[in-house]
Amino acid sequence: MRVLIVGAGIAGSALFHRLKSHTIDVDIIEKSTVLTNEGAAICLPANAMIELDKLGISDTIIKCAHQVNSIEYALANGETLTKASLMEVPLSKGPFVALKRDKLMRILRAGIADKIQLHTWPTNIQQTENGVFVTLNHGPSKTYDLVVAADGINSQVRQMVQPDTPLLKHKVTNWRFIAPTPSDNFQPVYYVGNTTLFMIYPISKDEVYCYAHVTDTAKTYYDMPTKEALYSLFANYTAPVLHCLNTMPSSEHIIRGELKSVMKTDSVFQSVVLIGDALHGCPPSLQQGAGMSLEDANCLADQMINHLDNLPQALSNYEKARGARIAWTVNESNKIIKLAGLGESFIGRLVRNFILRRKGPANVVGWRKLLTDD
Repeated sequence: MRVLIVGAGIAGSALFHRLKSHTIDVDIIEKSTVLTNEGAAICLPANAMIELDKLGISDTIIKCAHQVNSIEYALANGETLTKASLMEVPLSKGPFVALKRDKLMRILRAGIADKIQLHTWPTNIQQTENGVFVTLNHGPSKTYDLVVAADGINSQVRQMVQPDTPLLKHKVTNWRFIAPTPSDNFQPVYYVGNTTLFMIYPISKDEVYCYAHVTDTAKTYYDMPTKEALYSLFANYTAPVLHCLNTMPSSEHIIRGELKSVMKTDSVFQSVVLIGDALHGCPPSLQQGAGMSLEDANCLADQMINHLDNLPQALSNYEKARGARIAWTVNESNKIIKLAGLGESFIGRLVRNFILRRKGPANVVGWRKLLTDD
């Protein structure tokens, strides 16, 4: 079987890791000129760790990550809205950890980095009876039995097989950076304001991962200098947030972005299959970017290995296994952004805060479902 993986991020690297030891001829290409690690840090809920264990690298991850055991939602002044333990069933199926993204990618790419063809991408894909004829930006064209699109939320391959499907823009600007920890034994807290949110999530005993966002319909804050925007939005927040603002790195080490979601979650297009953010890119409300990507890679690898002589069956099984779970995750992640957006009005804030107090932290509610439903 001849396979082309487009994209060497979490999903693509994990799939290559699984397939390289089997009788499958795999090429993996990456558009970047160097192996980059977009994002400051990454949170790995229990389902992500379960999938990393299937790859045989969960112990390595745990050694360089930081485990947490509770999640808190609080108001901007620090008043607790709701709190949940991560040590209860089904959340206890795996550890909840976080680490710098470059550490995760170095572990995922160990032993395969020299196999990744850099500065390479498909310029055209043509599906024929004999496979998928792929034209690259340089080098010879080649026919593959399967092309796997793992090239992120702005996937070029998805646009080729599913044209005229724009991304949903949530009109939310976000920032991500790493700062010194506000205090010893700090547990993750999500501080919610009216149109703003500030998450502090420890990635070691000394450092925390900070994620901040604001409803930004006119892109007012997106266009402002980074630190000016953050101070103007969060200067009235509680002490831990102010600590992170006062110790945040220089602007070039703060990542700014806009929240987007895919509009459709169809995964199979004849002999082209989508995985990772190319399939289910959405806001990080459930922090499932890595978890879903790893699930995709393991599920697809299992089906391909078990059906080496019947690729259509493998793809059909993958599509059935992932369809409902992926659609629910994207929809739920979007719903949490809408829930946060209720804070724009006084009545909306009352409704939002009532829902959070009654049901518990929104991401924990989602994690429970994902760890209960197969």
